[in-house]
Amino acid sequence: MNKKYIIISVIGLGLLLLLPFIGVVKIDFQTLLQENPGSFIFWQLRVPRTILAFMVGSTLALAGLIFQNIFRNSLATPYTLGVSSGAAAAVVIAIKLKLSIAFLGLSGIYAFGFGGALITIFIILGIARIVKSFSIYTLLMSGVALNFFFSSLILLVQYLLEFTETVSVLRWLMGGLTISGYNEVIFLFPLYLFFVIVTFMIKNELVLISGGDQFAHSKGLNVKTFRIFIFIMVSFLVGVVVSIAGPIGFVGLIVPHISRLVFKNDFKAVTFSTLFIGGLLLVFTDFLARILIPPVEIPVGIITAFMGAPFFLFILVSKLKNE
Repeated sequence: MNKKYIIISVIGLGLLLLLPFIGVVKIDFQTLLQENPGSFIFWQLRVPRTILAFMVGSTLALAGLIFQNIFRNSLATPYTLGVSSGAAAAVVIAIKLKLSIAFLGLSGIYAFGFGGALITIFIILGIARIVKSFSIYTLLMSGVALNFFFSSLILLVQYLLEFTETVSVLRWLMGGLTISGYNEVIFLFPLYLFFVIVTFMIKNELVLISGGDQFAHSKGLNVKTFRIFIFIMVSFLVGVVVSIAGPIGFVGLIVPHISRLVFKNDFKAVTFSTLFIGGLLLVFTDFLARILIPPVEIPVGIITAFMGAPFFLFILVSKLKNE
């Protein structure tokens, strides 16, 4: 087994086991099997939050890797393509219209999140059908335009909200993983598992399409159908994640580039490390959100933005220097 695999796995598992013990309330092993506040905080707050952070982080990272491959653009992510903005706009509108209904212990807001993502997809595909072009340029530019539109729509709805609603929406838009219990984890896990399995099953096709449409065609891949299928699948998962955790940015941008730096052209290794590093990055970021200025908790989206914005500029400058 590759030594880099082992190092990433050991560090990752160590962090996943250690971080739930650290926080404002100190917890030791002796309290875990007892009925006390420390045990509740550990099992009902920190453990499910850590699991959720890992799944959300690795989903966003894999989504970024896939979009960068199928669009052959190192800056392509669910956020730059409008999918996350569409999901966020739908959630904000639902909050404004008070449409949230609890279902199976989960907020009905989640349905609006992935509904908004699906609407974004269908608009982009509709535009492509109207202009009779499913090229990278058509899909990419349509997504960027919708991103600006939905961002403006979110601002408009925020302006119309009452003060108490504004605070709630603003907090959600900053991204967060504050949950109690395992409802969200149980809801997301089967979708997450499906996404991971499918991603590894199509890794060869992703490599082919990253070489260009003509090359992929020559190898027998139906590029148009494959691109549409992947676009819909990834966007749906991103919509679900956004509805649960809010629009947490830059994870899908940062992590695939880190993985490529570590594993170069080994796409299987890049996919594995993207999944693992993406999950660990958000787990660690959420840990920082809990401990930096206790007892106040910083929205995790703020921290990822602080890390991601300079990284985004670094990638942009590097691309321009190489042209």
